[in-house]
Amino acid sequence: MKATLFGATGKTGKYLIDEGLKRGMDLTVFVRSSTPFDNPNVRVVRGELADIDRVREAVRGSDAALSALGPTSLPHPKDLPITQATQAIISAMKQEDVKRLIAVSTGTAADPGDGPDWRIQGPAWLIRLAMPSAYRDIIGLAEAVRASQLDWTMVRVAFLKNHPASARLNVGLYGHARHAMTVSREEVAAFMFDQISNPEFVRKAPGISTG
Repeated sequence: MKATLFGATGKTGKYLIDEGLKRGMDLTVFVRSSTPFDNPNVRVVRGELADIDRVREAVRGSDAALSALGPTSLPHPKDLPITQATQAIISAMKQEDVKRLIAVSTGTAADPGDGPDWRIQGPAWLIRLAMPSAYRDIIGLAEAVRASQLDWTMVRVAFLKNHPASARLNVGLYGHARHAMTVSREEVAAFMFDQISNPEFVRKAPGISTG
């Protein structure tokens, strides 16, 4: 099975690469031209996400695309770079007939089925006030994925940690499933790869957290 990873040079990316290789998958990692990256165990496609031909090359022949793209620095740019990158990935996937998209999101991007959960809605409200550019980009990413008509899953996370995976993972919509405030990057990576062949959460946006 083949998968293309976007955002795999970030903090969560290492875990995605390790998880995919552990499962014996054929991985392609899209890397921006200016980003140092070297891993002999994966195929690397270098370029900019605005270059649709390079993005198409990266997703060509893949069974799924996994995206860990998200706001990482402050101040966050106002031109919605994550939304634009996601739109480029979606466009390339459609042109290459790759249908499965699994993307990291957060509780800031509410799902219509969510119930009240102050532990998620409180931080989302603060992000909207204190980091409006990042907030708009998080919302833009979610809107682009939902409108894509792909077989998408958005994996919504809270605070990411580097601790090992726990014995149990909380999964479900906020306000309906019991959730903690943190989740390990190792758990996120494993859950994302699980979704490639799992239809349970197609066109759904479950929250996940450490059990």
